[in-house]
Amino acid sequence: MIYLWYFDRQDAIQCSGINFVQDLPRFMESSNEFGSRTKHGESDKRTTHFGLRGRATTVFPVKSKKLSALVPTLPHHNPHNPTDELVAKIYWPEEERESEADILRKVYEIAGEDKEGKEGVRTQGAERGRRVLYIIVFRKLDPITDLSNKEFLTAWWHIVVCHYALWGNNVHHRDVSPSNLMVYKTSDGRYIGVLNDFDLSSTQDSPSGQERTGTIPFMAMELLTEEAIKGNIKHLYRHDAESFIWVLTWVCLRYEEGQLLRKGRRLDKWLKEDAIGCRKEKSDFLYNVQSSIIPSPSHGRSWRVVQSSLEVIDSFYKIKRKADRPKIAYSDDSEMEDFETDVSEARHHISSLTDATVFKTWLEDIIRTKLSAQFLDVRV
Repeated sequence: MIYLWYFDRQDAIQCSGINFVQDLPRFMESSNEFGSRTKHGESDKRTTHFGLRGRATTVFPVKSKKLSALVPTLPHHNPHNPTDELVAKIYWPEEERESEADILRKVYEIAGEDKEGKEGVRTQGAERGRRVLYIIVFRKLDPITDLSNKEFLTAWWHIVVCHYALWGNNVHHRDVSPSNLMVYKTSDGRYIGVLNDFDLSSTQDSPSGQERTGTIPFMAMELLTEEAIKGNIKHLYRHDAESFIWVLTWVCLRYEEGQLLRKGRRLDKWLKEDAIGCRKEKSDFLYNVQSSIIPSPSHGRSWRVVQSSLEVIDSFYKIKRKADRPKIAYSDDSEMEDFETDVSEARHHISSLTDATVFKTWLEDIIRTKLSAQFLDVRV
């Protein structure tokens, strides 16, 4: 007997058993049906993320005179982006998840009130749920990895500021990765960074730890622990701030003049490890490796930001390890008192670390020493 299984974005379906000796024609016909494939057009620019259960997101160029003509009439139209090229995004989110369209409506409401974050936004429960098909059409953007030098760092900063403005208004992105950081070029030749892909975002006041979101190589190390995997650690702003630093690290070491390096490309192991393994790789990189690494020539300025930011991350995790120490019995009362004082001070430091403090000390203060005021201005 042979049992055929069909996997889609919702779940697995098992057929009744087929005796391929007694019922060979039925078996052959079923094999042909289950072996069929769906094709989404022809394009060198098509990008697909595969998975048996997951979003299975596919993005590819499309053309539509009607949709292109509608763009200037939309209430959230951005006149600084001159392109009339479009792309389609096809994906399978869980039905119970807040839709990307609803999240984006809130994003645009925020953008209307916060002019600093407006230009950097792109239109776009822990239990397993049914998945539904969504197709969304956007104006075409380019990957931030196409840029280098000041252009790259400036666009990255645009997105950091946009993300912080949204987080303060309860739109929590939670999936900061290179593929979600995009750019467009204005009519006067400036590149503007754009925060993209809100389908894993949350609009709750405080995202719970029951739903682990993110792309493993760029997730904060605290979210790659067993406690986080169990759902015991809430997703905080500092986790996304750390992800921005890991993205910056990634691009500095793997791209040169907008091209992915063919040889001597570092950090490949981060792509192959599970959460725990990736945390160990990143921890080793943070404490033992990064100080001796030389970035690609076109990202020297960005690498100086990386080094300063990683020093801050290093200090944070040292304090956190002290705060997480288990209680130890000391025979000497003074030693016990010193231990408890150290742990108490460390826990106070962690608990008092506000989003504003993280944004300022982990990101803003550092980049202000590397870019002039004209490049820090996020307004178009």
